[in-house]
Amino acid sequence: MNRRRRTKTAPSVLGDLELLTTTGESDVLLRGLTLSATGDAVGVIGPDSQVLRSWSWSEVTEFRADGSGPGSDGRPRQMLEMAAGDRRHRFLVDAADLSAFLTAFVDRQSEERRRAPARHARTRPSGLAAVVGLTRFLGLVRPRHARMLRVRPVFACLGAVLLIGGGATLGAIGTGGAQAASAPGPAGGGVSIMSRMSREYASRMTALNLPAATTPPAPAPPSLAGSPALKTHEVFGFAPYWTLPEATGFEVADLTTIAYFSVDVNGDGSIDESGPGWTGYESQDLADLITRAHAAGARVVLTATCFGQSALNQLTSDPTTAAKRLSSSLIALVSAKNLDGVNFDFEGQGSADQAGLDTLIAQVSAALRAADPHWQVTMDTYASSAGDPGGFYDIAGLAPSVDAFFVMAYDMNASSPSPTAALTGSGFTDLDALEQYTAVVPASKVILGVPYYGYDWPTTGPGLGATATGSPTPLSYAQIAAANHPVYWDPVTQTAWTSYQVGTQWHQTWFDNPTSLALKAQLAGFFHIAGVGVWALGMDGNDPSMLAALLGNAPVVKNFVAGPGASTPTTSTTTTTTDGPGTTDSYGGVWNGSAVSLTATVLAALPDDGEGEPAGTLSDFSTNDPAYGCLTSGGTLPVSELVAEPGVYVVTAQTPTDCVDGTWTFASDTAGGGGTTTTTTSTTTTSTTTTSTTTTTEPPGP
Repeated sequence: MNRRRRTKTAPSVLGDLELLTTTGESDVLLRGLTLSATGDAVGVIGPDSQVLRSWSWSEVTEFRADGSGPGSDGRPRQMLEMAAGDRRHRFLVDAADLSAFLTAFVDRQSEERRRAPARHARTRPSGLAAVVGLTRFLGLVRPRHARMLRVRPVFACLGAVLLIGGGATLGAIGTGGAQAASAPGPAGGGVSIMSRMSREYASRMTALNLPAATTPPAPAPPSLAGSPALKTHEVFGFAPYWTLPEATGFEVADLTTIAYFSVDVNGDGSIDESGPGWTGYESQDLADLITRAHAAGARVVLTATCFGQSALNQLTSDPTTAAKRLSSSLIALVSAKNLDGVNFDFEGQGSADQAGLDTLIAQVSAALRAADPHWQVTMDTYASSAGDPGGFYDIAGLAPSVDAFFVMAYDMNASSPSPTAALTGSGFTDLDALEQYTAVVPASKVILGVPYYGYDWPTTGPGLGATATGSPTPLSYAQIAAANHPVYWDPVTQTAWTSYQVGTQWHQTWFDNPTSLALKAQLAGFFHIAGVGVWALGMDGNDPSMLAALLGNAPVVKNFVAGPGASTPTTSTTTTTTDGPGTTDSYGGVWNGSAVSLTATVLAALPDDGEGEPAGTLSDFSTNDPAYGCLTSGGTLPVSELVAEPGVYVVTAQTPTDCVDGTWTFASDTAGGGGTTTTTTSTTTTSTTTTSTTTTTEPPGP
């Protein structure tokens, strides 16, 4: 047989990158990034060695290096630009490093291209396409419809016109994601969970049992009342009216701003002085919370809400008249309770109200600041709004009127079992939101909102990729933690999840825990934004580790198991039995018309580290291992024969063609059974991650 050895190639790496992003005031350099490229994907790695984003080469639409700019140290550096769709990403890098990086690509992809024909039976289709795309990128092939990509030799070591037929975008900068203004959250009935919960509790609690205040709240001390509107690191927390009975458990000492949620605004600008939100405003519980917060040096502001589209249309159709009425009402309410400002939560759809809303908020904000220049004015906005000029909010137009935007970075990808607030990944993420906001307004005007809740989905199975069989149910972190299910970790989105079974029904719950919140706090620090905030206080069960994570005091230790069906970079040693009794994990299939039993292994551990010529395909894959259960739904897997051991065959599953990566062996003369027990190492990797980590099973819980 014509057998060739399979040679592994390390990723090409371009280090010491500086991301050049433009805020509303100036250009900002984000330092310490690394670009890592494999045959399948290109990824951006942050200063903490976390893979921030990774994208297929097929998604690049343009690549050029024909400019320069000053680096953080003032020295001129080559500018490397990459584009995907209508988004461009600019990086500054030393010219010599870029030249070495491109040279390594040429050498590596030329070798990949030479080897590809001998490995066609086991090469991932997308990987082969990526190899071709890279050779086009490097000028080795000139495709018919390739886009011209110029590299101007700003420095002497660079030259050559480059061509590309596909390419990659560097994560932080995609335009996709849920548009909150037109895509309500998964539970329906509103445009954010804040509006949905407000409506739900209002329908249940027509009369909130809170005693009316008999003593006024203490005013803010002079040190707080005379300080700037925002702290240098904001930790902003909403206190909804239905949580007031538990407010004594809030860790007010670690919060900088508490927003009482809420009083409703009518279409004419007046305040609705009825309902449970108004009862909470008038309560002794709120007065006590204000007093306790002021003693701890924290502000308390009043959230004014308007969620009805008709009321919003009325407000913005005559904003000047409505602004006068709303201004006088809010000034009276804030003053009466010794509050420290106003938070606006106006949520609507479409762009028709943008101009009117800009005028309304500008006039009300001016009146509030005239009453007290130290009052804080913030506004809640959708995560996608800064990148959505056709949405409800005009972020640039509103920016002069507010001290900060509370970015509601949750319910961003809620159409299937998935995180409510992914840090990174292929959907709309926290990374995307911060990149878009800091490109429109100063970073000092951005507060990243994070969820103290998650969603529980009924699903077809326990593993990643299982489909939903019904609508999701929102659960607080306290409820999720109390359920005591095993905690899994998804390294693609950097979030926690779990799966469990009730009778015959599987469930998946996706949520944020101290680890994922700590990563979000790190991201906020990386972008130098104003701070972070939570929806909502009390939903964490007053667990101190949750707030500690947002303060930066929690270690990022992801010591969770990967979870069933996860195509994640995990390594574990298992004992498997080839068709014998009592096996923990068993694998099988049909090859050449006969049933065969498979033994899990890793390609690197095989003799001669490679396969020979194709030997057909395996069908009817079967297993009791939930990590590979998704392969049983159909399709075939390629089979090849070992170079060093004729008669021993290798079966491979690889992403993204398959739902998960895996490698198994079987012998042709023992097909169908044997009962021999073998201790092997099973490795699962994704095509988007360039490093592997070891995870251990820890006790349940965060």
